[in-house]
Amino acid sequence: MSESPSRKQGLIWGGLLIVFGVIGLFDSFMNLSLWIWVATMVVSGLGVLAVYFADQTEWWPLIPAYILLVLSIFVGAVELEILRGALIAPVVLTVAAIPFLIVYFRDRSQWWPLIPAYVLLLIAAMVALIDTGLLGDVWTATFILGGIGLPFLVVYLRDRKNWWALIPAYVMFAVGLMVGLIDNRVLQDSLIPAYVLLSIALPFFVVYATDTSRWWPLIPGGVLAMMGVIFLMTGELLGFVVPILIIIAGVLVLGGQFLPWSPGKETEKSEEDGGSLTED
Repeated sequence: MSESPSRKQGLIWGGLLIVFGVIGLFDSFMNLSLWIWVATMVVSGLGVLAVYFADQTEWWPLIPAYILLVLSIFVGAVELEILRGALIAPVVLTVAAIPFLIVYFRDRSQWWPLIPAYVLLLIAAMVALIDTGLLGDVWTATFILGGIGLPFLVVYLRDRKNWWALIPAYVMFAVGLMVGLIDNRVLQDSLIPAYVLLSIALPFFVVYATDTSRWWPLIPGGVLAMMGVIFLMTGELLGFVVPILIIIAGVLVLGGQFLPWSPGKETEKSEEDGGSLTED
């Protein structure tokens, strides 16, 4: 017969408290070796794991078992100088992320564990890259912003109906790249507004390319792109060229209403043809 949940919890937590309390008491008088603590954690973790395998109706004993066994390995590796310096923090963060991944893979319908797992792994990767010198300070912000944008891109790739996820993904990638280029002094002076304007213009052209029957994205996209190109060329022409381009864009929009290829004209013509057919 299996133990009731409350009794099992009392036995496990009470036993762990007594064991580590006794070891702590001995340590205060005898200054025990660190390996005594490691051995205690290993034995205690294996004991809790045995309780789980004896009655697998509850999975929570895996948590203290995992913590004790991983902690014992970690302390032993540090003591043996297998883990040192730059590797310690990434390993700790990665180990902390593993249980969340296990929870997700046991039940794919529960996607929430991916959030803490991803955050922990992202920070672990960033710390490791910085400490190893592969990621300089000037690219740290770019890495973080790109890391924030990546999950949104995954959301879209998993289900193309979630097109909204492309918006935050693109913003994070574009801003992250801009910050990195500015910190590396690749973008300076008039190149900064040029990058911003062209980055804003690009999604409009993408919208038009996905459906050429929708012509309206070309107006804001074209205006922003022209302004961006002007910034690329020189900053001295902005005083009068930009207003002229805005006026030209306005004239094109208004004049388009009177041209035969105007979408509005085509709509009106189709309505008139439909009406005439109905009358006939």
